Amino acid sequence: MNMNANNRDRLFTAAVEVFLEHGYDASVDMIISRAGVARQTFYNHFQNKESLFAEVMRNCMCDLLVPLTENSGSLRATLSKFAAGYRQRALGPGGVAGYRTMVGQAQRFPELTRESFESGIGHMVGILAELLGKAMERGELRREDPMFAAEMLMSMLAGLERTRLLMGAVNPPSDEAVRVEKIVDGFLRMFAPQR
Repeated sequence: MNMNANNRDRLFTAAVEVFLEHGYDASVDMIISRAGVARQTFYNHFQNKESLFAEVMRNCMCDLLVPLTENSGSLRATLSKFAAGYRQRALGPGGVAGYRTMVGQAQRFPELTRESFESGIGHMVGILAELLGKAMERGELRREDPMFAAEMLMSMLAGLERTRLLMGAVNPPSDEAVRVEKIVDGFLRMFAPQR
C-alpha cells in the first residue's frame, strides 16, 4: 500500500473513532492527532471536516448491512442468520454509537442523514422486503405488504433494546441465540399462511 493511501486510511479510521466518541463537535485537530499525521495531510485527502463526516456516516450505515442474498436453506434459517448478524452490528457498541451520532446530526445534516439511511438501512429493508415477497408468493408466508413485513421484522430485531442502549440503560441479560430464534419464530407466526 502506498503512503498516500495509508495516510488516508489512518485519517479515516481516526475520524470514525473520534466522531463516534464526540459527534460532529470533534475537531480536525483531534482527528489528525489520533491519526498521527500533519494538518496538510488531512487537507490533501479531505476538503473539510464536513466532507469527512459525511463519508464516515455513510460508512457507518453500510457497516450495519447484513447480506440477505445468501441462500441459507429454509426461510427460517435465512432470517435467523440475517437476524443474528444485524443484531450483532446494530446493538453492538459501534452500531449504537454510529446510530447516536447520525441521529444527533439529523437536523444539522438532513440530506446526509436521509441519503445515508436510504443507501444503508433503507436499501437493506428493500432487499428484505423482496425476500419476504418471494416467500409470500411461494405460500411460505401470508400475503401481506412485503415492505410492512420487513419493517415489522426490523423493529422486532432492534426496537426497545437499541432505545435502552441509546439511553444508557442496560438490556436484561439473555441468551442471544435463543433471543434471535424467539424473534424469528414470533415473526414467522405473525405472518404464517392462513390455512
